[in-house]
Amino acid sequence: MKKSVIITSVLALSLILSACNKQVAENPEDPGSNPPVEEPVETPYEKPLPEEPAVEEKHRYDEPLEGLSPLTGMPYEGDGKVIMVQMENTAKARPHSGLKQAELIYEMEVESTITRLTTFFLGNYPEKAGPVRSARKQHIQLWKEWNYLYVFFGGSNFKPGQDIYEWIEDLGITAKRIDGTRSTTGFSRSADRVAPHNAYTNLKVVMEKAYDFQPEARTLYFDENLELSGESAKKISLSYRSDNRITYEFSEEKGTYLRFINDEPMMDKETDEQIDVRNVIVQHANHYAVTDTVYTNIDLIGTGAAEYFTDGVMRKGTWERKDADSFTIYYDEAGNEIPFKPGKSFIQIMRNDSEVIFE
Repeated sequence: MKKSVIITSVLALSLILSACNKQVAENPEDPGSNPPVEEPVETPYEKPLPEEPAVEEKHRYDEPLEGLSPLTGMPYEGDGKVIMVQMENTAKARPHSGLKQAELIYEMEVESTITRLTTFFLGNYPEKAGPVRSARKQHIQLWKEWNYLYVFFGGSNFKPGQDIYEWIEDLGITAKRIDGTRSTTGFSRSADRVAPHNAYTNLKVVMEKAYDFQPEARTLYFDENLELSGESAKKISLSYRSDNRITYEFSEEKGTYLRFINDEPMMDKETDEQIDVRNVIVQHANHYAVTDTVYTNIDLIGTGAAEYFTDGVMRKGTWERKDADSFTIYYDEAGNEIPFKPGKSFIQIMRNDSEVIFE
């Protein structure tokens, strides 16, 4: 009897479990049922993005950066008020005063192969700079390019074509000028030299009394991380005339080129220090005599060959200035804008056939 009851109970339980399993199968989304097993989804492998390179702080011609000198590309805190000074460069003018403090210097012919120096000062304004002399047409074209305050002592007024005051007006130059023939601000005469080789300017006075405008900064292309490749150039020799023979000798200790004139160190009279620069740029341009005058004119607008010397290395290239409102751009042989190492620069404007010897 008991065995019959047990069998009956087992059969009843089997029927109940069978019914439950059938219900789960027919209702797979029943909340009480086991959820379906999901196949794992493969996540595609994403390659990490490369880190963006840090933006390098460098000047690019008409794009100067704050905190860097527009003349040298070196760290600088100031208002960017550059002063240009036109200096004589004959034997009677040497040694110059204040030249050691100049951050950028141009040399170019003015007449009968005689040259003058256009010097640029920023931050360090010497109390005695000079001798200051007159300007020529090519200096006014250079002034238009940089547009800083310009100190000079008169200029050519031969007509037609050589009157600097007509050029200033025609080019629309808005920068302030201190002309020694029309203003005494900052000017004095030295007793140890005779006129016209004894006019000097006090640039601290000029800054205090005459610099009443904010110039727009211009600059060269400087790159501290520049990797130089080119021909060795530890010594550079060039010449404008027999009494103006220039040599640069690279100093490994200083990392600059020491400048010599007629085989003697080119010195600053006030500091008794030799002039030295980080970069030497030789810019070849058309030169031609002006009929019925002693003047030499130079095409600073146009294009030509160039040699660049930095850290004992020579590179070749070209320069171009498209018009009076453009800045001179220097290129390498492949036609790319060429950078220079931050520091002082000397730009030698020379004739197309001038020989530059280096070793």
